[in-house]
Amino acid sequence: MRKTIHSLKMNISILVCTVISIFLLSGCTQQNNPPGNNTVSIDNLAFNPSTLTIATGITVTWINNDAVAHTVTENEGFFDSGVLTNGHNFTYTFTVPGTYNYTCSLHPTMRGTIIVQ
Repeated sequence: MRKTIHSLKMNISILVCTVISIFLLSGCTQQNNPPGNNTVSIDNLAFNPSTLTIATGITVTWINNDAVAHTVTENEGFFDSGVLTNGHNFTYTFTVPGTYNYTCSLHPTMRGTIIVQ
């Protein structure tokens, strides 16, 4: 009888530890944005979304879905896509936290911001 109670207590302890471990580890998998959340679409002379908040180490992809050419040019010179025609894309990996403001050098009223935390 004692052996059965001891075995039951051990099984409950293992189960509790397993549930706690799963709960704690599930937060670790949430650090990266889900697929698609790190993509900026260029449409109708606008960056969409115009502001994107990401974690350090995330790669952002800009896709030109517009009929005209655009650039993705960071205001401080950190990155510049060059001219992107329809269907082309540009990627950049953000390794330093901060706020990165960018424009389209061909259409300066187009503005966007990446916030890296």
